[in-house]
Amino acid sequence: MIKYLFLIVLILLLLSGVPVSYSIAVSGLVGMLSTTGLQFTNIAQSTVKGISSFTLLAVPLFLLAGKLMNTGGITTKLFHFAKMLVGALPGGLGHVNIVCSVIFAGMSGSAVADAGGLGAIEMKAQRDAGYDDEFSVGITAASSALGPLIPPSIPLILYGMITGTSVGSLFIAGVLPGIFLAVCLMIMVAVMARRRHYPKEVFPGMKAALKSFVEAILPLFAVVIILAGRFSGIFTTTEAAAVVAAYALVLAMFVYKEIDLKKLHDILADTVKDTAAICLILAFSNMFGTVLVKSMIPQKIAAALTGMISNGFLMILVVVLFLLIVGMFMESTAVCTILVPILLPMVQAYGMSPIQFGILFVVAMGVGALSPPFGIIIFVMAKVAEMDTLKVIKAFVPWILLMIFITLVVAYVPALSTWLPSIAGLSMD
Repeated sequence: MIKYLFLIVLILLLLSGVPVSYSIAVSGLVGMLSTTGLQFTNIAQSTVKGISSFTLLAVPLFLLAGKLMNTGGITTKLFHFAKMLVGALPGGLGHVNIVCSVIFAGMSGSAVADAGGLGAIEMKAQRDAGYDDEFSVGITAASSALGPLIPPSIPLILYGMITGTSVGSLFIAGVLPGIFLAVCLMIMVAVMARRRHYPKEVFPGMKAALKSFVEAILPLFAVVIILAGRFSGIFTTTEAAAVVAAYALVLAMFVYKEIDLKKLHDILADTVKDTAAICLILAFSNMFGTVLVKSMIPQKIAAALTGMISNGFLMILVVVLFLLIVGMFMESTAVCTILVPILLPMVQAYGMSPIQFGILFVVAMGVGALSPPFGIIIFVMAKVAEMDTLKVIKAFVPWILLMIFITLVVAYVPALSTWLPSIAGLSMD
C-alpha cells in the first residue's frame, strides 16, 4: 500500500484545492521517498530534466507572440478582414468569429489567448449587431478550441516533448482536424442563424474590402512565416516561435506603434508568469513520471484494462470518456504530463498511432476547457462577457455536445489525423 501512497496524496491535495504544480511536487516527493530504488538525488535530477528541452523554448515565445498580437491592436485588423470574408453569410458575425480563431490560432497556439484577446472584440461586435449573449459567448468559446489544434500549438509541443513524438508531424496532423472543427462550427452557426433570424453583414464594397485586406496583410504574414519556414525546413519549431515573436514585436512597436516600453514590460511580465506556471507543472511532473515508471503503474493499468477489454472500439471509447471527464477537473498541461504516459500505451496496443492520439488528446482537452466545473474558458469568457458563470455554462451546452461529436470522429477516423503527415513522408511515431 505504501508503494501507492503518492497517488493518494496527489488526489487528496487536488481535492483540497492545492495548486496543481504543488500537488504534483509534494506527491512526487512522497513517491520518491517511498519507492524502492530511487535515491534522494533523483529528485533534483528528474525535476530539472523536465524543463531541460530546446523544444520547450517555443512555449514562452508563442505566448509572447500571442500577447503582442492582442495588445498591439493586430487582432482588430484580423477581425475586420474576417468580417469582409464571411460576414455576408447567415449569422455573419458567428462565421467571422470562427475565421478569426482559425487565423489567430496560426499565431498564438493557445485557446486562452484566443478567447481572452479576440473574445472582447467579438463579443462587442455581436452585441452591437443584436445577437443574444448566449449565442455570442458560446461560439466565441467554442471557436477558441481551434487555438491548440491548428499549428502552432502549445499543447502539441508539450505532448511531443513528453512522448518523444515529432512536433512537426503533430503540427501537420492538426490541420485537417482543425479545418473539420471549423466547418462543423460554421454549419451549426448557419443552422442557428436561420432559426433565430440572426442578421447578415452587408458587404462593404470592393474598395473597403481591399483596404481591409491591405491592413491585414502584415499580421497574416506571421502565419506564412510559421508554416512556410517550419515545413520547408528553414527553421525548427522553436526557431519559428522566435521569428514570429520578433515579427509581432516589430509590428506592434514600430509599424502600428500601439505598444510602448511600459506596455512591453507588462507583456513580458505576463509571459514570464504564464511560462513559469507551465514550467513548474512540467518540472514536477517529470519527477512524478519517474515515480510512475519505477512503480510500473502505467504498465499495470494498461495490462489490466487490455485484459478486461478485448475490443479495440470499446477501449478507445473508454479512453475518450476518461479524457473528457478528467478534462473537466484538470488543466491540459497537468493531464498531459501525468496521464498521457499511462494512456498512450493502451491505445497503441489497439493500433492508434501517437500522432492520432496527440490530436485526440488536444480535442478532448478542448472540450474539458469548456466544461464545468473547472474549465478555464468558462471563467475567461465570464470575465470577458461580464456574464454570470452559470449563464455562461448554460450557453456552452450545445457547443460542448458538438465538440464531443468531433472528438469521437477524431478517435475513430484515423485518416483525419494521419493522412497529411503520411503523404508528407513524416514520422508517425
